[in-house]
Amino acid sequence: MFLRTLLLSIVGLALIPVAHAQNPVRSVKPNDLEKYWVLMKDSVEGDAPLGGKNMDQSGCAAVSFIVEGNGRASNITVEKVEPPGGLGELAASIARNIEFVPTIINAGRDRVFSSLIFPFNLPADPAARSAIMEKCEIPARRWNPKRGKQ
Repeated sequence: MFLRTLLLSIVGLALIPVAHAQNPVRSVKPNDLEKYWVLMKDSVEGDAPLGGKNMDQSGCAAVSFIVEGNGRASNITVEKVEPPGGLGELAASIARNIEFVPTIINAGRDRVFSSLIFPFNLPADPAARSAIMEKCEIPARRWNPKRGKQ
């Protein structure tokens, strides 16, 4: 009985890479992410770095990631931070905590690669807010696992 359980476990572990190969990552533009996955607003929280530079400044951070089938983000990469400093670390922490739920058209829970821009301490003036957020825009691109740790 032990040998049978051990063999089944080994075969099951061997099939994990095959399962991921059959469920490729779909690259979607940030504006199209909500067509596949909806961000749960109550999951947006993070840990601010102690003594982080420019933490009290108006700014933003762009983060790319994969939304896995379980609705959690993986392969998180801070792509752009304005102004440079601790806001990138805070954005990565938020990305690690966010949760998504699949939409009706994504009933199969397809894995998707996309990005979000997290705003921090934005001013009340809409034009000033837009100017800051534009600094963190990144071009849409396809998922490339060879690009390095994301």
